[in-house]
Amino acid sequence: MKQILIMLLACLLCLAGCASGGQDTDTQKTGGYRQIGQADAQQMMAQDDGHIVVDVRRSDEYAEGHIPGAICIPNESIGGGQPEELPNLEQILLVYCRSGNRSVQAAEKLASLGYTHVYEFGGILDWTGEIVSGQTLTLTLQSNPTTGFSWEAAQDEELFDVQSFYLPQPQSKPVSGSGGWQTFVLTPKQAGTVQISFTYSRSWEPSDVDPQLSYTFEIAEDFSISVTADGGEQAAAQGYPPTVRIY
Repeated sequence: MKQILIMLLACLLCLAGCASGGQDTDTQKTGGYRQIGQADAQQMMAQDDGHIVVDVRRSDEYAEGHIPGAICIPNESIGGGQPEELPNLEQILLVYCRSGNRSVQAAEKLASLGYTHVYEFGGILDWTGEIVSGQTLTLTLQSNPTTGFSWEAAQDEELFDVQSFYLPQPQSKPVSGSGGWQTFVLTPKQAGTVQISFTYSRSWEPSDVDPQLSYTFEIAEDFSISVTADGGEQAAAQGYPPTVRIY
């Protein structure tokens, strides 16, 4: 009888472990956001899912070294309203800081603002992946890939690492073909002057009348970025006003 009771107790403990142990030990949900390990963060960054890496340190800390493609939204700037850089409450946000304190604060605030996919992964002090210095530039344009059209970027000199992601327009309920925004993230690779053309077309049938704009950027030795020829008016005249931000 004693052996049977021991076996039953062991089974109950096993079942309890299964019920509570379905959650990854490196992933914890707290305060409306999820804490993950840095290895998990690196895996998520490799996905083409429209995620945004958010560095919540000060801009001077960001310029000294940051994760490639990250944008800078200082923790102290996150208040009672949505940051303009994060228009979609459902987009995936990967949040980090220097040591993990400010990123926790920022993740809590973003979750309280209604963002539903906030992942906090600690500080850059523990980061084993690539780190780049200088500034990062983002350029955002209206886009609607359901029509087959998307923006493509072409450089006359390969001075930037260029990444692109698409975010659908937020809707109270799904709306087919509503469109959204395509954002290019430009991270300097070397100093110099570069012209980048952006063309909105169907890849299988390009046309001479496809909307196009161009910018010229100057990358300094410290990898700071300045705009020397602005194609914003050109794009706005074609019905695609761009948003350019330098972090």
